[in-house]
Amino acid sequence: METQKLELIQKMEEKGMTPAQAAEAMSFDPQLLSLYLVKDAYPVPPRILNKLAEVVGN
Repeated sequence: METQKLELIQKMEEKGMTPAQAAEAMSFDPQLLSLYLVKDAYPVPPRILNKLAEVVGN
């Protein structure tokens, strides 16, 4: 799961997308998403990773 989190963060950075923009696109709290997306070992719930993957993939 940590690997998927880091891959999604990298894709967001490549697209120039901020956590706030991603949160808005997935109808999620921007502050909470920013906390989840810190580059650490803290797990992110799979449902949030799946929503983020949809947003970053488009």
